[in-house]
Amino acid sequence: MIERRGFLVSGLAGMAGLAARSYTRAADRKIRVAVVGAGNRGRNHHVPTLKGLRSADVAITALCDVTPEVLKLGLEACGPATKGYDDHRKMLAEQPDIDAVVVVVPNYLHAPVTVDALQAGKHVLVEKPMATTLSDADRMIAAAQAKRRVLMVGQQSRYAAVFERMAELLSQKAIGDLEVVIASNLRSDWSPLTWMYTDPKTGKRAPWRHLTYCTGSSLLEDGIHQLDVIHWLVGAPPKRIQATGGNSVFKDRETIDHAALTIEFSSGVKCSFVLTLFAPGLPNARMMRLMGSQATMEVEQEQGGGQQIVIRRYRGGTEKVQVAAAAGEEPQRRGEGGARLDASLVKLYDSFWQAIASGSEPFAGGRVGRDAIHLSLAAERSLRTGRAVDWGHEEGI
Repeated sequence: MIERRGFLVSGLAGMAGLAARSYTRAADRKIRVAVVGAGNRGRNHHVPTLKGLRSADVAITALCDVTPEVLKLGLEACGPATKGYDDHRKMLAEQPDIDAVVVVVPNYLHAPVTVDALQAGKHVLVEKPMATTLSDADRMIAAAQAKRRVLMVGQQSRYAAVFERMAELLSQKAIGDLEVVIASNLRSDWSPLTWMYTDPKTGKRAPWRHLTYCTGSSLLEDGIHQLDVIHWLVGAPPKRIQATGGNSVFKDRETIDHAALTIEFSSGVKCSFVLTLFAPGLPNARMMRLMGSQATMEVEQEQGGGQQIVIRRYRGGTEKVQVAAAAGEEPQRRGEGGARLDASLVKLYDSFWQAIASGSEPFAGGRVGRDAIHLSLAAERSLRTGRAVDWGHEEGI
């Protein structure tokens, strides 16, 4: 049966019970999982994790991708027991005994594939962002509730050991009252080795992340990770979002290449966040500094790739807090050939299995996923209109 491994869930997040939704399976068979999307994220991250983490309990029985050569590579990664499909609806019809579906397709397809799988009675783990509109997110949540199935969103940064420890320290008032958050994601451009979409408006093929219809927003595609963690750590809903940005370097695409956000939370905490896509190789490119009434707290990289949390008190004194070894670094959490698994993705799946077994809401459930896209889309709307967006005003998001 599914092992209920312990995992840290901060009290800041909360857990809503899902009565009468507990899922059981026959003890003599594996959990049957289908993966929709065999690109880099599906083939090189989700598939190895599924194979390496619970090889005794999980079988990848189906893999779907619309691109033949990508599907071929994915099937090679899965192994001979996995059947390939180019249509997820056909896959669901032919394999009614699938237990769970993992959705790893371009953003605009998240909602339709997820809703189809939920309506077929499957539990779903969908990659972030949950959807590209709030109405689509609502459809997904409603489908999960109607079928009493688990809907989980790949906001895996919530399962990173370093942020779990930061949440603990904040709850212990290690820096006093949280007042200001300063964060940045100064990265390189999207990989050019990606799926190409034919834009019906122009008839031209372009990387899908360059098009608003496919991606939703650059802030949905990557900035969403840090924004979601900040929202979780602050522990209060946003009140108002103001953003500016646009295309300063990559002017031949729809989606932006930079943004600067100011977020005011209902608790009074303020946040400043910057995203760029044209700044590769900078030191401390992903930064998050939490400023409290008594001290600051931030993550520092250690030699050898580890992380530690540094607390600097305003009236002298520095404390370094070591982060416990990540689950993905343990020997039993290694994939084929001893390859180390992504620790936060491992814990994401642990939470998924536990939610399926117990009928409980996962830490990164549908409501969390909806709030995450709400924040990113509100920032995009502010950026496009030049006006601040109130959290309670959802029209056009």
